[in-house]
Amino acid sequence: MKLKTFVAAAVVGVAALMPSTALAATGGFYWSPDGSGIQSASLQNPRTGHCYTLRGTHLPFYAYNGTKSTVKYYSSARCSGSPKGELPSKLSGNVTTRYVKFF
Repeated sequence: MKLKTFVAAAVVGVAALMPSTALAATGGFYWSPDGSGIQSASLQNPRTGHCYTLRGTHLPFYAYNGTKSTVKYYSSARCSGSPKGELPSKLSGNVTTRYVKFF
């Protein structure tokens, strides 16, 4: 029984040492999915380097980038090729495509 307790404590200890936020764009990204200007959709602590699809019915999406990262937006679903634009950290503006990636 003591061995199981030791192993469980060791696993918890190792997990605590692993960088959990190093690959996250800490903060929130908010956008208006319906064209109302009300930023009612969000991504919380999005992963850097991951391509996200913004859901909504009206482009462009008015957005606020409350993360610590720059978000770039793309016309392809894989966020490949050249970005169509970007929204720096702590700024708001129009995102003219559905596909975003955080850097």
